[in-house]
Amino acid sequence: MKNHIAAAFQNTVDFELNWDTDILKALIKNYRILQSEIQADRSIHSERDLIIILLRHMSEGSGSECLASSSQITRSFASHFSYEITLGGTAVRAAMAIEKIGYPSTIHACSLNHHFLRLVPDAVSWVSSVPDEGNDFHPHVIVQYPANIRICVNDIDFITHNPNRVIFAYDPPSMRLEISTAFAEEITSADVFLIASYNIIKDKSILKDRLRKTVSLIHALPPRHTVIMEDGCFKDPGMRQLVTQALAPQIDIFSMNEDELQDRLGYRIDILNPTEVLTAIQTVYDKLQVPTLICHSSHWALSYGSQSPAIKNALKSGICMAATRFQFGDNYGKEHYNKARHLPASAKGTAFCEALLKLPASKPLYILPAKDLSFVARPFTIGLGDAFIGGMLPGLLPEAVLKNAYI
Repeated sequence: MKNHIAAAFQNTVDFELNWDTDILKALIKNYRILQSEIQADRSIHSERDLIIILLRHMSEGSGSECLASSSQITRSFASHFSYEITLGGTAVRAAMAIEKIGYPSTIHACSLNHHFLRLVPDAVSWVSSVPDEGNDFHPHVIVQYPANIRICVNDIDFITHNPNRVIFAYDPPSMRLEISTAFAEEITSADVFLIASYNIIKDKSILKDRLRKTVSLIHALPPRHTVIMEDGCFKDPGMRQLVTQALAPQIDIFSMNEDELQDRLGYRIDILNPTEVLTAIQTVYDKLQVPTLICHSSHWALSYGSQSPAIKNALKSGICMAATRFQFGDNYGKEHYNKARHLPASAKGTAFCEALLKLPASKPLYILPAKDLSFVARPFTIGLGDAFIGGMLPGLLPEAVLKNAYI
């Protein structure tokens, strides 16, 4: 039987580095990196460039996906650290998250290799039209930096104020994002369809073709369906505009994290300032012209625009799934997810939500605080947005198919 949940398009092999402050400090010292160099953005043409970009994000407390000019650069940086090999990409991580709580799904794979075939769960069906690369793959190197880490080297001196992650990659299969025509047949029973990963494409003609094919896939869905898109940060505003113009009329829910919200806004905001956040949400919503906008952050998650009981329940589930991954990474099961449901809400998130709901909004708004995870000594910050959006997917299924969609 075909699955009721589908997700597309990118899949990656991730090297999740184990954090080591001393190794990073030694690299900064050896490369003689100075404070003045970490203020401005730059392209990544060397390992030194990569470290400078990492330091800029750490000093800001921000996360991002950064493109290197070769996989030799990312592999070289990773070689200094120990790391875990996992699967990444929004579609894959979302599918793997819901598989852990009992929901099968079908994903579209843009690359095949030894690690994907080894690690993808049996309950996650997949379709692809690309050849198997075996061990010849392009890893995404993930740096998860903790809070309260002091970097004091050369003339650099700062302390990280919050945990976050920075992704470094050079990934031609993802940039091509080949879409299989066979996927249309596989999603004819998909009541919920997650799409993502267009920001990795750098060629305008390729992007236009993949957007056209995406629209065709949406037309292959059952008559009653929900299409949810997870955003990404775009280096080129013109490419972002192409995606918005093509897909906004086709989707029901547009989801993004706080970095992607600010990327579309064009400036940074304080995500615990209710007035700034509401202004940002309303501004981006008006630009997108979608029925529902969802934004998720480390302190709260909200939906703005058209509301329904399904969206509200999905939001709760997304928060619990992200909280579970924050604690355990990939190593969790249904019991961990159920325990996360009973965790208390964060104090900062609760105060923010209460203040935001007192402000006049132009559209209906629903907001929940994130869970209090201050007790977690070693957090996993990679894949939290993917876990959140994955947690939402079963909650968006029609009530009539929920039982049939469960393993």
